[in-house]
Amino acid sequence: MKSILHLTDFSETAREAYRYALAIAKAHQAALHVVHVYDRPYASIAYQGGLSAVVDVEMDKRIRHELAQHLAAYVKSEDTQGIEVHAHLLADYTVWRVGDYLDKFPGTGLVVMGTRGATSLWHGGLFGTNTARLIRHSPIPVLAIHPKNTYKPYTKVLLPVEVFEEKSLPVIQKALDFLRPWTDVRLILAVINTPYVFYDTPTIQGFVERLRSQISYPAWELKVYNDISVEEGLRQAMETEKADLIIMGTHARKGLAQFLFGSITENIAQHLSYPLLAIPMES
Repeated sequence: MKSILHLTDFSETAREAYRYALAIAKAHQAALHVVHVYDRPYASIAYQGGLSAVVDVEMDKRIRHELAQHLAAYVKSEDTQGIEVHAHLLADYTVWRVGDYLDKFPGTGLVVMGTRGATSLWHGGLFGTNTARLIRHSPIPVLAIHPKNTYKPYTKVLLPVEVFEEKSLPVIQKALDFLRPWTDVRLILAVINTPYVFYDTPTIQGFVERLRSQISYPAWELKVYNDISVEEGLRQAMETEKADLIIMGTHARKGLAQFLFGSITENIAQHLSYPLLAIPMES
């Protein structure tokens, strides 16, 4: 990971994520690109047969100048010593469609963005927040930071796994790559049993044996939590383990499938106030 992308709207929620992003960049010795995405002002021009939209150049200059000042002040508001930080203004992109502009930042292996979570069923449940959409669409891992998620060096990390999901192993391997700068991190692999998806002891034991033959990292263990739902089981696991970070794979469902089935990873980002690293599962 040569560089990290931090998306900001200058809010206090974004500032919390910026502080966190700086710490991660320093740990990985990566450059940090601080990006604000904005819409350029358009004016409608009448012509014979209809209307045409053109950029109001003068207003765009004024807006861009003001945003550049905000962005420069934002970058300088925290201690960046020892970290290579770059500030960027991007116009006319959809912020959560990061794949549309990711090529502007070669070597980027992580996106860091703040989230306030869902404020209502309409806002969070039906359409989702920008961060939830980003998790769904991003081709690279996304680190979602809630307000008051103050960074501290990782000592224990929770990673829920699906016993019959073959793609769990690549997610574990990518998680270990991310955690490499922090020595002696205890990795807790969590199986969440619910009334709808329940794994018996022999099945779990067989899964553990398969993992032992495939994971070379020594400091890991698997624990089972039983609860009414996966979300509540993860809440129970995080509170019991007092973990510093939760890492989850995302299936990146889109369209009707997303509406019907949702995404547990997105729900966690919106409803549980823990630092969350969402890693896209390989298709």
